[in-house]
Amino acid sequence: MNAYQKGMDAMQAGNYEEAITHFRQALESAPDNPLLYTNMGSLLARAGEYKQALACYQRAIQLDDKQAGAYYGAGNISYNVENYQEALQFYRQAEAVGMDDQSLHMMIGMCEYQLDNLPFAMARLQRAVELDPDDEDARFYFGLTLAKSELIAEAIEAFQTVIGKNEGHADAHYNLGIAYFSKAENKKALDYFNKTLELQPDHYLAAHGKKQVKKATEN
Repeated sequence: MNAYQKGMDAMQAGNYEEAITHFRQALESAPDNPLLYTNMGSLLARAGEYKQALACYQRAIQLDDKQAGAYYGAGNISYNVENYQEALQFYRQAEAVGMDDQSLHMMIGMCEYQLDNLPFAMARLQRAVELDPDDEDARFYFGLTLAKSELIAEAIEAFQTVIGKNEGHADAHYNLGIAYFSKAENKKALDYFNKTLELQPDHYLAAHGKKQVKKATEN
């Protein structure tokens, strides 16, 4: 337990290599502790050692099939390698054993968005926003889902809220440009494309959007 506590302290301080060393020592004394494997998996994932991290999560689940954190961590690994269907299965398993927090709703929503299951994505991302109104990623992807569902007014509101919290969010400006262009409000669209390029000069989609607005205006 002393090694475990040292590992937790090191992890919270951001000293991941030191934390891994302590957790390995703890596992020598308690090789059947599922929580240790879950924490080790989290540390290895942060270090980019995904294969080893997944093995730790799987071992944690073998020892305790109600280890929600292990399911969630395995889901994150699958999501990072763009295996969205597998990630969704892991996240749903985490939920089935009792996990119910903002990050889980966010990641389920992200999977559903990537899989083009828009109604499910919208419900989950909306819940994530409700649980943490300051999470700009959740609100941004909620806006993307609304826009993709052709709920343009609602999408505009979501993107404007993101910008209200982070004026430098280039992609929120870009998507506002797209939303206003779809409404044939070309002046507003051009303003947002210009702002995007001011924030991120190499944003080629905004540059293309700007050309499309000018072409539509000329016509």
